[in-house]
Amino acid sequence: MKTKLGALLRAIRSSRHLTIKEIAAKASISTSLLSQIERNRISPSLDTLLQILEAYGVPPDKFFKDYETSSKVEIIRRDDRKTYQRKGFKYEKLCGDSQAKGNHSFNAFYLELAPGQERGDASDGHLGRELGIVVQGSATLVYGEDTYEIHKGDSVSFFSQIPHLIQNSTDQTFLAYWVVTPADGEDYFGDKTS
Repeated sequence: MKTKLGALLRAIRSSRHLTIKEIAAKASISTSLLSQIERNRISPSLDTLLQILEAYGVPPDKFFKDYETSSKVEIIRRDDRKTYQRKGFKYEKLCGDSQAKGNHSFNAFYLELAPGQERGDASDGHLGRELGIVVQGSATLVYGEDTYEIHKGDSVSFFSQIPHLIQNSTDQTFLAYWVVTPADGEDYFGDKTS
C-alpha cells in the first residue's frame, strides 16, 4: 500500500491542532489548494510542499527521512519471532524490521476490547507508529483498504498515518499490550478523558 502524501500532511496538521485555514495562511496558499493536497486530489509542487512544511515547523530533511513511500503491516506469528538468548535472559523480537527505524518517544497501553466493540478510525490516521501484542482473543485490524486477523500470541506493527481500527467480532474479550509513538498525550483508542 502506498503512503499518501496528503494523509501524512493532514496528520501533521491534526497533531498540531491547526486548521486548514491557519496553515494555508502561514504557507501563503489557498485553503482550497491545501484541502485538495490533503485529500490527495493533487500533488503539490516542491515549492508549495516546502512552504507547507515551513508553516508546520517541520524541517524538510526530517520530513523526507520519516516519509515512507510504501507501508505494510507486518505480523510476526508467535512461532516465527526472532529469539535472542543470553545467560539468565531471553529476548523475543516483537516488531517487524521496518518498524526499527527512527528514534521516537512512546505511549504504552494495555488494551481491553469487549466483544462487538471497535477502536480507532477507519477514515483518518495520525503521525507515528504502533505495536500491538495480543495476549487474549482475536480481532480484525482494518488498515486502509486491507484487513488482517490477529490472534493470541501475535504481534503487529504498522505506520499510523494510514487510517486504521481494531474490531472485536468475537464473543471473547480482546486483550493486548499496545505501544504508540510518538508520545503526544493523545488517547489513540477513543475520546480523551480527564
